Amino acid sequence: LMFIPVAPSTVHTMASVSASLVAPAQRIVARRQARPTAARGARTPLRVAAAASIEEIKGTGDLPAVKLTSADGCTATAYLFGGVVTSFTKPDGRDVLYVRPDAKFDKSKPISGGLPHCWPQFGPGDIQVHGFARNVDWELTKKTEGSNPSIEMTLLPSDYTKEMWDKDFKVTQTITLGDGKLKATLKVWNTGEEAFTFTGSFHTYFAADIDEVAVTGIKGCKSLDRLKDEAGTVAGALTMSGPVDSCYYDVPSVVNLAVGGGNSVAIESQGGWTDAVVWTPWTDMEACYKEFVCVENAACKEPVSVAAGGEWEASIILA
Repeated sequence: LMFIPVAPSTVHTMASVSASLVAPAQRIVARRQARPTAARGARTPLRVAAAASIEEIKGTGDLPAVKLTSADGCTATAYLFGGVVTSFTKPDGRDVLYVRPDAKFDKSKPISGGLPHCWPQFGPGDIQVHGFARNVDWELTKKTEGSNPSIEMTLLPSDYTKEMWDKDFKVTQTITLGDGKLKATLKVWNTGEEAFTFTGSFHTYFAADIDEVAVTGIKGCKSLDRLKDEAGTVAGALTMSGPVDSCYYDVPSVVNLAVGGGNSVAIESQGGWTDAVVWTPWTDMEACYKEFVCVENAACKEPVSVAAGGEWEASIILA
């Protein structure tokens, strides 16, 4: 983090800076170390909002990345490897997202954290777990400047994807930042001559104090506990007291997540995201499980079918 001293208090000038100023690995460690204190309700210094901008940078491991800054002082960083947003900071400097300390930034595996894709397969199945979209290079195909900046990243078939999934497709993800919110839109085109099906999700990692996590807004929804292989119905708020890996079907458009320290995130879904998934590894990830929870927007109850020449679209809005 880069700080500008302003006596008698310290003011953040931005949540993250380009790799030319601060080593990317140091940024991630610093942000992770700060989270437990913030989650306990410590006061966060105010940050001076920067001018709205879109900046292509070298991220951790020198991977190509894009940093967006909105006029209201929010920032977001997206990596072209995996098309994954790794950071979304609010005007007060709090990062809504979380990157695990064991995350790799060398393309040896998907980046573990942020807002990664599970596409064209959620979970285990005929191809690799959670599909291939999160561990291939996307192309930066559009930048839209302004007070609420946005970028578009595009994924097309390759020899690598064809070996697993022989479909013709075009997938874009559009990230828009502003008004205190981050919007991510995934759009899928079937460019082939036959229909195809897929399942998917945004496998979002939220920075949180696991002891204070509460997921609300899905009372009455049908569920599947994937650890016990048991179906059920949600009776009330979901809290974490052990490992959780559960799907929730036909959820409302807004799910609320309390993350600790009096902070919360409204998770709004639009379009084709009809389901949700909640995951915490608990002590299987002893080093970091207390610092995050995954609440995913998903299409996993039934496969999505896209006709030849057809398209499908879904968005999430984090506020």
